[in-house]
Amino acid sequence: MMIPVNVGQLEYHLKQTRIDPMAYSIGEFSDDCACIVQSEDGTWETFRGERGKKYDLRQWDNEGDACVFFIGMLWGEIMDLI
Repeated sequence: MMIPVNVGQLEYHLKQTRIDPMAYSIGEFSDDCACIVQSEDGTWETFRGERGKKYDLRQWDNEGDACVFFIGMLWGEIMDLI
């Protein structure tokens, strides 16, 4: 998988894998999955959505850094496919 520098590339590459699309959400909060969203102040957030709350929240000034971290959040699922 190429390293994505933005969420458009991230989404494209994740769709090329066999990762269950229910395991992640790009651009909006979703329960029971890994999420990456841009906040109102322009920063990026990565977290796990659960019961309406954000767990393991990390904030990023750089979209590319957030994408790389997000792949790490999904790494266990990626490795299961190999």
